[in-house]
Amino acid sequence: MYKIKLKPNSLLNNSKKIWFSCLLMAQVCFVIYLTLGYGLTGATNGISGWNSLNSTAYVANDTTGNFMYAAHVLLAIVMIIGGSLQLIPFIRTKHPRFHRYNGRIFVLLACTISFAGIYLILARGTVGNALMHGLTIFGGCVVILSSILAVKAARKRDISLHKVWAIRLYLAANGVLFFRLMIFAWFLIFGTLGVDTATFTGPAVLAVSICSYVIPLLIAELVRYAESTTNKIITIATASIMTLISIIFLVGLFGVVLANWYPAIINL
Repeated sequence: MYKIKLKPNSLLNNSKKIWFSCLLMAQVCFVIYLTLGYGLTGATNGISGWNSLNSTAYVANDTTGNFMYAAHVLLAIVMIIGGSLQLIPFIRTKHPRFHRYNGRIFVLLACTISFAGIYLILARGTVGNALMHGLTIFGGCVVILSSILAVKAARKRDISLHKVWAIRLYLAANGVLFFRLMIFAWFLIFGTLGVDTATFTGPAVLAVSICSYVIPLLIAELVRYAESTTNKIITIATASIMTLISIIFLVGLFGVVLANWYPAIINL
C-alpha cells in the first residue's frame, strides 16, 4: 500500500503558482475592461463618456481632477501588465535588462497612479466612509514607500531586500483589484449582508477593505516566514490560506465580470 507523502515546501510553491495564475486571469479581464471601457470610450466619445462607467469620472470645469482620473485609469493598463511580468522567474533570470527597465516603468506608473488616486479621494471623494478612504490612501502610501525602498535596495545590489519591497509594492498596487474581487465574492456568497447599498458602507465593506490593503501585506510576511521555517504545520497552513484566497479570487472574478465589467462594456 502506497503512502502519500506531503511535501510542505512543494505545497507552498504550488499554492503560490495557483494564486498568481488566478490573479493573472483577473488582471487580464480588468485590463480588457479598462481598455474597452475607458480607452475606447475616451477615444471615440471623449472622457465625458466615462461617466457611463463611473458617475464621478468626469467633472465639468475640473481640468486637474479629470487629468488625474485619466492618469489613474489609463496608466493602470500598462502598470498591471508590467507589474506581473516582474514576478515571472523566467523573465527575471533570462532577460535581466528587460526586468530592470520594466521595473523602473512599473515604479514610475505605480507612484503616479497612487498620487493621482490620493488626490482624487481628497479632492472629489468616493464611495464609502472616511475609514475606507483612509485604507485606500494607506495603500497608495505603501506603494510610494515600497517603490522608494525597492529602488534603493536594487541600487545597493541587495537583491533579497529588493525582492521583499518589490512584493509589497506589487500587492499594494493591486489593492483596488483585490477589493473588487473580494467584494463581489462576498456578494455572491452572502448577498448584501453587512453592506449598506445606499452608502456602500457597513462592516462587510470595511472588512473587505482591510483584506484588500492590509491583510495581503501580512500574508506576504507569513509566506516569507513559511518558506524559511522547518515547521511543517505553518507551511501547510500557509499553503492552505493561499489556495483559499485563489478560490475567493475566482469566485469574485466570476461575479465582477458578469455583474459589472461585461454589462458596462456591452452597454457602451
